[in-house]
Amino acid sequence: MKRPRYYCERCHTEVRKDARVCPRCGRFFSSVKCPKCCHVGKADDFAVGCPVCGYADPANAPPEGLRPLPEPASALPWWTYPAAGLVLLGLVLLLLDVLR
Repeated sequence: MKRPRYYCERCHTEVRKDARVCPRCGRFFSSVKCPKCCHVGKADDFAVGCPVCGYADPANAPPEGLRPLPEPASALPWWTYPAAGLVLLGLVLLLLDVLR
């Protein structure tokens, strides 16, 4: 028996049936959506495929037409973190000097 596979609608990463949040992009899941007929329901309703059209992805890849998003780049360059730490340290030292 083929088991249905579940994918994040935002980044198309395969997720566990009982996942509440995508491990890759952080999207919260409140329901399951069939990629073929767009029926929306609880994950338990899709135990053997879509209850409306019977769709169950037989392949090991996301449904046709869905491409994974590129890996997100780091939000900031590495050097910004030490620079921010130095600025924060300077502000703390300035505040301590003002309070004297």
